[in-house]
Amino acid sequence: MKHGPTNTRALREKKRILTLSLTQKRFLVGTLLGDGCLILSRSGKAARLQIRQNVRYKEFVDWNYHFFKDWVLTQPRYDRYNDSLVFRTLSHVQLGKIRNMFYVGTKKIVPSNIFDLLTHPLSLAIWFMDDGNGDKRICRLRLSTYAFGIKGNEKLRRCLLKNFSLETKIIKDSKGSYLYFLEDSAKQLYAMIKPYIIPCMEYKFVKVASITP
Repeated sequence: MKHGPTNTRALREKKRILTLSLTQKRFLVGTLLGDGCLILSRSGKAARLQIRQNVRYKEFVDWNYHFFKDWVLTQPRYDRYNDSLVFRTLSHVQLGKIRNMFYVGTKKIVPSNIFDLLTHPLSLAIWFMDDGNGDKRICRLRLSTYAFGIKGNEKLRRCLLKNFSLETKIIKDSKGSYLYFLEDSAKQLYAMIKPYIIPCMEYKFVKVASITP
């Protein structure tokens, strides 16, 4: 379903009045550490946000869409080629500036100023719902941070400790390195982000939720 302006003049005016709210900036930090991506414009100055998830997580896609619905001309659509739901925002220079922090070329990185960016539980919640998972048998949580390498993981580990008092370990396996939360930190993380967890993502916290007050 389409909505909003479609002619060039109306689009320019819409983009002119758009500005990122504090909540949207917090959302962007979380989703860019996770599955969200910023697609660079032809000019190289602007970017558009793309959110894509498997269709079984429609509730999560709709929740993501809620944060940026004023920036989107079409509601989430079904992509039959990979059984997913996807939406994209308008291209905007403010998103381009954020992309410059999170990308080198087409590769995602951990920004040098991550300590100033990753400061709110909402960012953590979105990041974990994207890339986190738990264990049904033991109270442990992990974040699949393979894409950031050992140096990126170390930066994220220090940021989580400094800004949220969350202790993590960097674990190496055949795919690379990822962040691991032992029981105390797993319970602390869950309690911190619980207000933002979408019902369809609760399965990631089954064991932790069962023993967290």
